[in-house]
Amino acid sequence: MKNVITLNLLFFFGIACAFAQTETCDCKTDLDFIVTKMKKMPSYKKQIKGDKKAAFETSYKSLSSKMKQPIPLEACYKMLLQQMLLVNDVHSSLKFVSKYITKEDSKDDAKLIDFKASEKHINHPKTNLNLEALKSELALKKPTDLDGLYKYGDQQTIGIYYAENKKDLIGIVLESNLKQWTAGEVIFEATHTNGIKYNLFYYHPATRTPGFVKSISFENGRLWSYKKIGNTANAELPIENQTNWEFKQLTPETQYMYFGDFSSFSTKNKKAFKRFYADMETKLTAKNVIVDLRSNAGGNSKLSDPFLKLLKNKNVYILTNCFAGSNGEQFTLKLKALKNAKHLGQTTRGIIAYGMNYGYNYNTPSGYFNMTPTDMNFSKYLAFEGKGVSPEYPLDFNTDWIEQTLKMIETDNN
Repeated sequence: MKNVITLNLLFFFGIACAFAQTETCDCKTDLDFIVTKMKKMPSYKKQIKGDKKAAFETSYKSLSSKMKQPIPLEACYKMLLQQMLLVNDVHSSLKFVSKYITKEDSKDDAKLIDFKASEKHINHPKTNLNLEALKSELALKKPTDLDGLYKYGDQQTIGIYYAENKKDLIGIVLESNLKQWTAGEVIFEATHTNGIKYNLFYYHPATRTPGFVKSISFENGRLWSYKKIGNTANAELPIENQTNWEFKQLTPETQYMYFGDFSSFSTKNKKAFKRFYADMETKLTAKNVIVDLRSNAGGNSKLSDPFLKLLKNKNVYILTNCFAGSNGEQFTLKLKALKNAKHLGQTTRGIIAYGMNYGYNYNTPSGYFNMTPTDMNFSKYLAFEGKGVSPEYPLDFNTDWIEQTLKMIETDNN
């Protein structure tokens, strides 16, 4: 946009302790707690050495100096996240514990009036731009532009535009069927990290609680749950209503397997894996196999790696999208190492180099935040952390990906 956009907005890296809220906390105690937990993580031990260790300590001292008095919760949350981001570990997280408004209260007119009179609502970051002018300008953006008008399902219309640095992005509520939102309020700040990847500081659409999510791709008019108006291409999403373990005979020479996830936390899923694997030992007979890992969020390698044996002598066509992560990404790389494998689709999420074995999480001393540190080390994949695994053959978002893959197989076999 030609004119400089000014916001009554607390940017993620522009920490402002004067943010007006009633609730405060002893942020320094929480910072010390989080740093102690971080220093036990394999990602910290691997990465924070030399100059990075000095930078880590400098950041800690700088943030500590701003925490001599109790500070507002949201400002504290952003400061704690700032320290955590010094370690490249997408799996580790810090969550805001309390909800600003419950889903039930948002449907209660009296409670909704009380919420809108609260400082949480009054002091929420918002734009001072003319909303109709903003909406008109964003409506003129090209389909390939990142900025423009977006939908959050059928509940909200969001205006996304560039921050002053022309790299980061801001999402503003323009229209909302959710009564807890008012037009002009900020719903997220997207900080560019690399390539098509962004970190999002966001406010939950239902509860309005602050949250933070890392390594989200912005591609094909899709940023996480936000989809650009006018862009109806959704080929990167998995086929609807598939089971977690799916097998199909597509042609006499091509078979298809879909893996929804490799979670071993569910006894039901582990049993389903055993049945599926036993079936594949006899049914996987075609020379071409499409392995669909779209939106596979990972799990346990004990449920993924056994299939490498069945696939090692096949022509393997791997499909991934931007929501494929963790062990789903590790399995992708192992498949790519097979002799006759091709990777198609979209770059994966980039949440691959670390993990949680037991999934322990801890409330900070203030009780306002909850930290989930990592305890598993897959740092041989560190080059892909926060970046993802990119396919050799990107696919068109406007055409069914199975059909595109079948055409490639036909070409390869001629």
